[in-house]
Amino acid sequence: MASTAERVGRADGMTAGTIIGDVGHPAVRRVRDILRSSAVRRRTFVIDDEENILEAVRSGVRLDSVYGTVDQQSRHAPLAAAGLTDAPFHLLADDVVAALFGTDRRSRLFALARTPPPAVLADVIARPGDIVVLDGVRLMGNVGAVIRSARAFDAAGVVLLDSGVPTVVDRRLVRSSRGTVFAMPVVLADAGELQRCLDRADIPVASLSARAPAPLSEAGLVDRRLALLMGSERRGASARMEEGAALRFHVPVSPAVESLNVSVAAAIALYERRVRMSAPAIRKTTAATGWAAVHTGPLSASG
Repeated sequence: MASTAERVGRADGMTAGTIIGDVGHPAVRRVRDILRSSAVRRRTFVIDDEENILEAVRSGVRLDSVYGTVDQQSRHAPLAAAGLTDAPFHLLADDVVAALFGTDRRSRLFALARTPPPAVLADVIARPGDIVVLDGVRLMGNVGAVIRSARAFDAAGVVLLDSGVPTVVDRRLVRSSRGTVFAMPVVLADAGELQRCLDRADIPVASLSARAPAPLSEAGLVDRRLALLMGSERRGASARMEEGAALRFHVPVSPAVESLNVSVAAAIALYERRVRMSAPAIRKTTAATGWAAVHTGPLSASG
């Protein structure tokens, strides 16, 4: 007679077996090896949580296998409905999950997935919309939030400079972006490579800094694509990228506040650009005056 776990797995359209309670089981060892791997180029990676798994599948990421604890059985049906019937499904005992993740963030529903081909700068350039450039931003919570905003406001993609992550399928980045890292090009690059690509595509860099002279509202008057440059809240963007900026803007805030979190600044900038650029009157005005309407001469470098 089939166990409850087996019956639930079959009802969800997935291949299921008995609950795995041994950390030495081959399926468990495989997850452990992937979690411990320090390889930059991984064939397989871990995706945590139903929302992120579904986002990955919608974006064309191929699942290798799905894992869940017994109390997550009710979450399996949406995965099956997303077309994951070919992915083996493994039920894990709670102590096995605890042993797998140790002191790291513990996931009760996760998947192993095939690493998709990495996006390149040409992919970002080829898409419409502004490009978000994060220079030296290393807190994955901030990076993930910026990626979510970039997708929400139809940016072309996100370029990460000096991010400290070896791959965009880094487990922390997948979680913090809520899986949107799979839905748009997110590229790891260096400053020189990026600047050359932007120059060839004739896309000016617009730096966001608290000490920039022009208010962000003027960014909406620029009737062309921009590469929106943002650095960490403490140090700002690198001198190399700042020197290449054709435009510099600040977000007006209360004098009692020194700076904004980079993810907040990015969301405001992307919203401002989208609202302004979608207004017919603005487009008509800037079509007559050109993008240089707010570029009246050399601008002082921001910090």
